[in-house]
Amino acid sequence: MKNVLRQHSARTITELRQKLHEIWDCFTPNFCQNLVNTMPQRISAVMKNKGDVT
Repeated sequence: MKNVLRQHSARTITELRQKLHEIWDCFTPNFCQNLVNTMPQRISAVMKNKGDVT
């Protein structure tokens, strides 16, 4: 989301809200499932680095 928002900066709160909705609507169930599936590895990396950048 962050990368897409950087490419299309919003000038108002309404524009930002609209863009966020557009981005959110593009997320597929498969994309979300992949994020869920990688959570154990992500959490382990955070714990290994004691909360620092991974």
